[in-house]
Amino acid sequence: MPIFRCKIATPSGRILEKRMIGQSKASVKAELEREGNFVLQIKRAEGLLGGFGIGRGLTKIRLKDLIVFNQEFSVLIKAGLPIPAALDAIIEKGKEGELIDILKDVRREVAGGAPLSSAFSKYEDIFSSLYIAALQAGEKTGSLVVALNRHVQYLKKIDQIRRRIISASVYPMILTLVSIAALLFLLLYVVPTFTRTYFEAGTELPALTRILLSVTTALRANLIFVGLLILLGLFFYLYVRNTPGGRRLIDRWKISLPVMGSVYLHYSISKLSRTMATILGAGMPLLEAVKISAGVLKNTFIRERLDEITTRVEHGTGFAEALASSGIFPPLCVRMISAGENSGSLDQVLNDLAEFYEEDVDTRLSVLTSAIEPALMIVMGVLIGLVVLAMYLPIFQLASVAI
Repeated sequence: MPIFRCKIATPSGRILEKRMIGQSKASVKAELEREGNFVLQIKRAEGLLGGFGIGRGLTKIRLKDLIVFNQEFSVLIKAGLPIPAALDAIIEKGKEGELIDILKDVRREVAGGAPLSSAFSKYEDIFSSLYIAALQAGEKTGSLVVALNRHVQYLKKIDQIRRRIISASVYPMILTLVSIAALLFLLLYVVPTFTRTYFEAGTELPALTRILLSVTTALRANLIFVGLLILLGLFFYLYVRNTPGGRRLIDRWKISLPVMGSVYLHYSISKLSRTMATILGAGMPLLEAVKISAGVLKNTFIRERLDEITTRVEHGTGFAEALASSGIFPPLCVRMISAGENSGSLDQVLNDLAEFYEEDVDTRLSVLTSAIEPALMIVMGVLIGLVVLAMYLPIFQLASVAI
């Protein structure tokens, strides 16, 4: 459901801005007025470039806030508080925001007799299907605290590996951007200044300097065109990424890359294994675990393969055999899952598999970072060195002639 930004006047006279989820502006307005508020403005919360996929997900609640909420919720329920009272305690101490607004609505639903999982399922664009499934399993088995704690551990593990990937990629990205900026500064400002001096002095330029001057002249003459071309390429990529066929093609290309493809695939497998282990540990059946876990992955190509695997399992094929037939899961992954199926400890094996691939991703990223950093420095150093050499060659030539 869409999210709306609302500006309201409360019965006490305060002017507030809040976000609400609803089917339409009319339904959101009716809900706010039922609470006694006077609605001043309602706008759909979407970025200016939302049609291209930019700005989507900005209304997502921070992972840190979700973890804190679930930890507090688990502690309060474990202490013996009923669910509505536990929600009231969290709402009272929390700051105004989207999460608190959602919890107020969930509290009303639960107080009216709705199951907790059903109340949260209204916000499926914020709370994942895995979270809803964990709540359902906890309600059925009477172990809601265990389900919440297991989900918190899952969120922490996923966040940990995500942070590793981000931290490993930050420095190479910064180094690349700074090097490109330095190179453009030399080409667009420094080189023309030097060459203008040489032309005024009537100096005959060496071949390397003439080549560099041709590149600089072409770049300066077509700077706007190059910029527009880059923007056009970016918008075209965003458009293709938001079409089913284009998204599938891009996602397939990601796992086919020479080096980074295996890192991306192993990260997806670790996330899939961790999710499935969490769901199976909560008592959910295998087919349901595969379906929910597939929804957690962002790669549409892998999700399609998991849908095919689910269909084969429904027709009686073993899970490990179905994985092997998909053609994208490594043999080690298939063998470990096969051993887990045969021994009846699939959830434990999936946890071990997640740990293995998380460590593998961490190791590969460390190696790649160690290799990429000096390689980038060498490449950019050579390019900048050639530019500097081309600028100073005429000076060396003049000096040798004078001698």
